[in-house]
Amino acid sequence: MEQTLLGGRYQVIRRLGSGGFSRTFLVTDIHLPNHPQCVIKQLKVQDKDTGTLDMARRLFDTEARVLYQLGNHPQIPALMAHFEEDQEFYLAQEYIEGSRLNRQVEEGKPWSETRVVLLLQEVLEILAFVHRQQVIHRDIKPSNLIRRHRDGKLVLIDFGAVKQVTSSPLLDAETGATNLTVAIGTHGYMPNEQYAGKPRFSSDVYAVGILGIRALTGLHPQKIAEDPVTSEVAWRQHAPTVSSSLAAVIDRMVRYDFRDRYPTAQEALDALQNLPNPLHGLVGTQIYQTWMKGANGQGPTFPGDNTDAALSPAETSEPTAFADEDDSTSLFPVDLAFSDSIVPAAVPTLAPGRMGKPKLSGQMRLLVASTLLGTLSLSLLLWRSGLTIVFERNSTGEIIPFQSANTPPLMADLGLLLPPEEKATYLVRQGNRLWDKERYPDALDIYNEAVRAQSDYAPAHLGRCKALIALKRPLEAIAACDDALAYSTSYPEALRSKGNAEEQQGRLLAALQLYEEANRQMPVMFEAWLDRGRVLQKLGRSAEAIAAIDQAIARNRESAEAWTVRGEATWALQRYDQAIVALEKALQIDPDYGPAQDLRQRAKRTIGR
Repeated sequence: MEQTLLGGRYQVIRRLGSGGFSRTFLVTDIHLPNHPQCVIKQLKVQDKDTGTLDMARRLFDTEARVLYQLGNHPQIPALMAHFEEDQEFYLAQEYIEGSRLNRQVEEGKPWSETRVVLLLQEVLEILAFVHRQQVIHRDIKPSNLIRRHRDGKLVLIDFGAVKQVTSSPLLDAETGATNLTVAIGTHGYMPNEQYAGKPRFSSDVYAVGILGIRALTGLHPQKIAEDPVTSEVAWRQHAPTVSSSLAAVIDRMVRYDFRDRYPTAQEALDALQNLPNPLHGLVGTQIYQTWMKGANGQGPTFPGDNTDAALSPAETSEPTAFADEDDSTSLFPVDLAFSDSIVPAAVPTLAPGRMGKPKLSGQMRLLVASTLLGTLSLSLLLWRSGLTIVFERNSTGEIIPFQSANTPPLMADLGLLLPPEEKATYLVRQGNRLWDKERYPDALDIYNEAVRAQSDYAPAHLGRCKALIALKRPLEAIAACDDALAYSTSYPEALRSKGNAEEQQGRLLAALQLYEEANRQMPVMFEAWLDRGRVLQKLGRSAEAIAAIDQAIARNRESAEAWTVRGEATWALQRYDQAIVALEKALQIDPDYGPAQDLRQRAKRTIGR
C-alpha cells in the first residue's frame, strides 16, 4: 500500500499506527501546491458481504458529514476528504503536530489544582462546541488530546468514525451466541451507560471528570476503586488536599447515574468557571495582589517541589494526530465485572477564623498559638506564591488589609502562580476573552504580560498583533506578528493577522500574498479566504474575489461579510441577480450589517429592485 496513491492523490510517507479496526498513515496530497501533509485513517471492515458493506458505507458517510461540520472549530482536526476505494473506507484529516497529553499526565506525578482546572476548562470548551453540534465524542482520554506545538492549544482528535461502523458481530466465547450490543470507548473512562452501548452527552462529561481525577491523583483510573455501596468513584482519598469546591464539581461530573451528572459539557464548564478563588475567604476580599518580579515571576523553590511538573510547549515527541497506546479504544461486551472498591476516609477541611481580643485562658492560649501558626503558614504560602498582602490600622484601631488608592484589578486568580510557560498560556486565554469583548487596551496589557512571562511564546505575540490592529496601530502590529512568526515559522493565524495590518495601511498586494500563504498552510481557515476575497475585490479583481469568497462561504455560510463581498463582486461583474441574492442573504444573517444595507439600497436605486 505504501507504494501506491490512496484515492488517486495521497502518497503514503509512512504508517503512523494500527489498531483493531483501523490503520493510520502520514501522507502528502500531491494534488495541492507544495504537497501538504495530512493523515489518512483507513477503516478495516472485517466482513465484506453486501449487507455489512452497505451499513458501513451509510454510517461512514454520516460520520464524515459530522466531521466536516466539526472541523470548523480551530481545536478539532479538519476533515479534508473521505472516500471509498476497493471496498475500503478512508478519512483524510488535518495533520496535527504536537504532543499527546498522556505524555504529560504521568503516573505518580499529580498536577496542581490550578493546572487541572485550566486543563478541564480547555477540554470542556472544545467539548461544549461538539455537544452543540449534537455529537457525542465517546472516547475522551489523554491520548486523544494533543498539545499543538504551533500555538500551545489542545486539539481534540479521534471522533470514533471507524469504531461506529465496524459491524462484525461479537461472539460469546462460552455460548457462541452473537452479541450485537457493544460499547465503544476506553476502560476507565467509560461510564456505566456507555458500557451498555447507550452513550449520552453526560458520558463525555464523565470521561473529562476522570481525566481531571487522573491528573489530580497521578493514578490511572483503573487503579482507583469504586465505593462498593454507591458505585461512585472513590478518588478523594488519593488527593486529600483538593479544595472541596473543585472536588464537588468533579464528583458531579463522574456520578454513577447519568441523571445526576452535568447534562452537557457547557454546564460542567459553567460550574468550573464559577469556582471560588481558593485564596479568597482566607484574607477577605480586599487582597492587594502583585506578581513577584524577577526570576521570570517564580517564587523561591523548596525541597519537595515537583520541578518537572511544568508542561513545556516545546516538548519533543513523535508528532502525530493518530497513534495507538496503552489506553487503546476497544469494543467491549455489555456485562463487564468491576473490581472491589474502597470507601474513602473523610477529609477534614479548615475554615478561616477571625482574630479578636480574647482573654487568654488556657484554651484561648492554645487557640492563639494555633492562629499564629496558621498565620505563619499562610504568610509562607503567600510568599511562595508571589502574593503581597499589606495591612494597616483603621480609624478604630483594627488591623485590616491595606487599601491602596490605585489597587490593580484582581483579574487573574491562581493562574498567575503557574510556571512561566503555563502562566503565558493562561494569560493569552485571558487576553483572548478580553479581545472577544472588544476590550482591546486591556487585552493588549494582558498579552504584554504574557510576553514578559515567556518571551518566545508565539501566541502571546499574535495576541499583541491582533490587539494593535484593533487599536489602529498597524506598524506595531506588523512587528508583533513578525515576532510570532519568528518563534513559530508555520503559523497561518499570524500570517493572516499580518495581512490585516498590511491591509490597514493600504498595502493590498502585500496583504494578498500573506492571505494566500495562510490559505496554503491552512486551507480550512475561513477568515483567510474571506480576507483574500475582500482584498481581491478592493483590487478590482472581482472574478478572483468570487472564487475566494466561495471558498469562505463553503466553510462558513453564516457570515454576513462574506455574502456582502460576494454581492459587491457579482455586482461589479454586472451579475445583478446574483448580487441581490447575496445581499439578501447577508441581511438575513444580520439585518443591521451596514455595508450590506448600503449596497442593497444602491441596487434599488440603480435597477429599481
